[in-house]
Amino acid sequence: MVRFPPTRDMKQDSGVPSKKKGPQLAEVVPLRPAITAKKAPPKRAAKPPPPVDTDAAAQALLEMGRQLTDNAGPTEALRAQLQTLHTLLKPKVCYVARHFPSRNQLHVEHVRGRYDERVTAAVPGEGVVGRCFTDKVLLREDDTVAVPLEGPQGVTGVLVVLGARRKASDVLMQSLASQLTAAYEVARLRDDSARRNKDLQTAIAGLKSLEQNREELLGNVSHDLKNPLTTIKAYLAMLGREKLGTLTDGQRRAVQICDRNADRLLQQVNDLVLMSRLSSGKMQLNQRPFGLKAVAEEVVRGLGAVAEHSRVRVVIPPCPEVFVRGDRERISEAIHNLVENGIHHSETDDVVEVSVSSSEGLGVLTVKDSGQGMTAEALEHVFDSFYRAQPGMPRPPGTGLGLPLVAKIVALHGGRVDATSVLGEGSTFQMVLPLFASAVSAPDVNQAAPKAGGILLVEDDVDCREVLEQVLEQEGYRVMATSGAAEARSILSHIRPAMVLLDLRLSGEDGRSVLHYIRTTESLADVVVYIISGASDVASLTSGEGPDRIDGYFEKPLKLPKLLDTVASVVRPKSRGPAVP
Repeated sequence: MVRFPPTRDMKQDSGVPSKKKGPQLAEVVPLRPAITAKKAPPKRAAKPPPPVDTDAAAQALLEMGRQLTDNAGPTEALRAQLQTLHTLLKPKVCYVARHFPSRNQLHVEHVRGRYDERVTAAVPGEGVVGRCFTDKVLLREDDTVAVPLEGPQGVTGVLVVLGARRKASDVLMQSLASQLTAAYEVARLRDDSARRNKDLQTAIAGLKSLEQNREELLGNVSHDLKNPLTTIKAYLAMLGREKLGTLTDGQRRAVQICDRNADRLLQQVNDLVLMSRLSSGKMQLNQRPFGLKAVAEEVVRGLGAVAEHSRVRVVIPPCPEVFVRGDRERISEAIHNLVENGIHHSETDDVVEVSVSSSEGLGVLTVKDSGQGMTAEALEHVFDSFYRAQPGMPRPPGTGLGLPLVAKIVALHGGRVDATSVLGEGSTFQMVLPLFASAVSAPDVNQAAPKAGGILLVEDDVDCREVLEQVLEQEGYRVMATSGAAEARSILSHIRPAMVLLDLRLSGEDGRSVLHYIRTTESLADVVVYIISGASDVASLTSGEGPDRIDGYFEKPLKLPKLLDTVASVVRPKSRGPAVP
């Protein structure tokens, strides 16, 4: 039996006869076809973005090149480069991922465009960005373009472009990435240079302050050490001349030993201060013509006690005078160190020969000893500071700076020092200086005779002032002594002395105020003023003019014979006092 599906007009059979009249015929309902889904039309392929216009690409590269000269920092430079790139390619977003080795990640450094969830940190080797960095090649994946950023240190990051509406060739993308890297590196280097320049300026300012403090320290130390040495040397000289009473042989020997060791201490102070000034380039030379032979003779006389103690003879063979130009005091120190070196390296009864000659426009001073000599290795280092030719052997007395100082002083005068030696036969040192070409004026026979009057001594060190006052008074001079600048000006306002001995480094007011007072006061302007100072740059004072003009200087510790000879040429003593018993 075939059943037909009920229709909307059919009622379910309930056993009740239908009320409709007529035969009951089954209604044939045609079967409806099965409902099927409509087939979707085929998907159209995405239209590729148009290529970048050649002129636009060239203009973008030109603009990125110009940005290299901007004074922008790395962040600003990167922002400007990405803006130009964004304008050219019109992407949804473009950004730079920079590699941080400490974290082994590529962190997003700067973004240009709309938000995109793909803009995130990457791990080297993972994803298109990570593979681009690791493989160091340009990669394209869907609408993503990743270009490695290669700088001087290698690949440092990746340029990423998402959804570009202008297609750029691989060459163009690499060119854009290179320009971006160049701009970033230039800005970084410029930023580093500015920072380092600022640090350098700070360091220079600190060094200048340190140098100034060092100069002040050197000046103060030199002055403060030489003040007591002046007192010691002056009293030892008075004892040696028996100005303070007759000495026994034992006392005289003790005085000689003390005087010799005071000279050693003075030499060490001078060497250290002088080496410091020469090394820093702060040494000022008081250049003038002088006789090289006369300086050598003066040095040999000064080293007489040292030579006598070492039982070494120092001789100067007959030779003509040779004139050079330079700082007489500094050249004297150089000759002193050469002769002293010869004495210390000589045996008992040896001879140290000091000769002066000229050759081809050069003045030559030669110091030859007959000591043990030096090896070739020792000769190469003979002018090195603190060099000891024979390790383990006692070093000769001194600081180890004598010969290095000679080399620096002579080089400062445009000369040189040569050394030769034969082991077992001695050493020879030659100091070569340019000759002074002009004629040297002879001493003025009409020089003004010593004048009557007193001597004003301005010295703040009590012991030094006392011993100088005593020495001068014993020579028959009338001395007015004071310790301060104000007291000195008060005395000068009432009395005109024949000579002023002035210490510049007074404990209170600077001694230059006294000098300026003298030079600017009409009645005192021609008074003879000599500076007495322990500062190592005292020689530079002679170049002063006007209110700073001086007639000469004495460097502490004072050499009494030179001091008394100079004073005698300026001031006529009233009377000569008897020696103190």
